[in-house]
Amino acid sequence: MSSLVIRAAGPDDGPAIAAVQRAAWQATYGAWIPEVVAGLDPVRTADNWARASRRPDQRVAVAVGDGRVVGYAWSGPPDGSGDADSGELLALYVHPAAQRRGAGRLLVADALAWLASTGRERCLVWAVERFEPARRFYEREGFTSDPGLTRPWRGLAEIRYSRPL
Repeated sequence: MSSLVIRAAGPDDGPAIAAVQRAAWQATYGAWIPEVVAGLDPVRTADNWARASRRPDQRVAVAVGDGRVVGYAWSGPPDGSGDADSGELLALYVHPAAQRRGAGRLLVADALAWLASTGRERCLVWAVERFEPARRFYEREGFTSDPGLTRPWRGLAEIRYSRPL
């Protein structure tokens, strides 16, 4: 893969983001919640990403390699669990064929910079408890788990992580 470019997503990126989401969810969650993965509607998902890309209080960024979207990050206000000084990395996924090439690190750096530019002081992220690769990735990126802070997500337990900006 040629060098990666991180840029703000636009409404036209919705279908490509939806395709990355489906591939990443299949690889990550397919064995645990196959009905959820199978239920991802590509048109509705693409429309949701197009809408999110237009919201001024959120940032959807994409990683582009070899002329195609290979990953995305979605950041914004905390999803009901945080304070006014916190922002949240709401989603981060890289297509399985493009993983371990730096897209995730670049997308996290972009999200952290954007959150800092909005006056936030720390970033929250939730990771599926049983998915060790994601948890190790966030720990390498400077996040630490917040003891006792868990929540259910689509039938799976998530652990909250945070880090200063």
